[in-house]
Amino acid sequence: MTLTARTAGLAAFCLTLFSGVATATDLSYSSPFPSNHTTVAKGIEPLAKGLEEASGGDLKLTVYSGGVMAKGPATLSTIQRGIVDSGLVVPAWVTSQIPATDTIASLMLAVSDARVAAAAANEYYLLKCPECMQEHLKHNARPLAFYGSAPYHFECRQELDSLDDLAGKRVRATSTPLVNWVEQFGATIVAVPTEDIYQALQRGQADCNVGPLAYMHTLNLKEVVKWVSDMPFGSYYGASVLEVNDKTWKKLSDEERALVSSQLAKLVRDVTEGYEDDSAKARADGEASGVIFAEPSAAERKKLADHVDAEFKRVLALAKERGVGGDDPEVFLQGFLDTLNKWEKRVADMDGDFDAYQQALQDEIFSKL
Repeated sequence: MTLTARTAGLAAFCLTLFSGVATATDLSYSSPFPSNHTTVAKGIEPLAKGLEEASGGDLKLTVYSGGVMAKGPATLSTIQRGIVDSGLVVPAWVTSQIPATDTIASLMLAVSDARVAAAAANEYYLLKCPECMQEHLKHNARPLAFYGSAPYHFECRQELDSLDDLAGKRVRATSTPLVNWVEQFGATIVAVPTEDIYQALQRGQADCNVGPLAYMHTLNLKEVVKWVSDMPFGSYYGASVLEVNDKTWKKLSDEERALVSSQLAKLVRDVTEGYEDDSAKARADGEASGVIFAEPSAAERKKLADHVDAEFKRVLALAKERGVGGDDPEVFLQGFLDTLNKWEKRVADMDGDFDAYQQALQDEIFSKL
């Protein structure tokens, strides 16, 4: 049976289960990102539509994007208190609340493939890291699925001769691993929310942005960016694209939880595939608009490789400082890197087949929850 046939059959089964439900369940979802962000437009919105269709309208997910319900750092506490039922949680914004999750995410420069990052994150966080799960549950929040962003690039409002020209420039970057990498070039970090990147570049408040290439399309940065370093680095995989209030989750019926769970592999696939599509669109539109995609020099590639090699020691020291990873933080971190290596091989064998990718996510991760 094909993946499409299986999905259709499951949807029909869930619709049968929901036919006897008297009242509809309407869950709320909060995202700090704008409605055209890949995680919203390509992930959560299709999920909401799929849940409503599969349940015959008995299970709905109302999406509030752009931080209208809660700004990014407040999302976890907003879910915890039941102000919203679910949302997107970024550990880099709440490091003290979920330190183990953030510490694993601090190895982000070790991977630059969203498919590999998303699969490894879901397997490790959901199946192999009880410490990670428990620290979320401590805040009455249950992560159901994580995503991996497209790799990051330097995206600048003016043409540079090389990355050495970043010295003294104001660069928007988030999370410690990215900030540390940017600072290797003598740049000054500026804090700018995702929804304000366009204006910051347009007005000169920031000279460059560090973000996925997809932002050139989804945030329309192609209008204000003139130069992009074509050397990708890192995929952020620590964010849970779907995290629910645990009490709310437990109040759902068995049928409702089964329906949501049946959609998780597709959600991860949709966000990952969406990032690849948006990145391709961004490159095509950027080139058509005259954006320069600059090939990195050998020296720049070596600088990145050397920096990535040094990251493990930094993150190991961070784990020890935070007291995460149990008796052996090195084994804790290496466990994730081993999971990355597993998925690098698995994804390579799939040769770009997203149906195979979704099926692997279902069989090897989500079916085991």
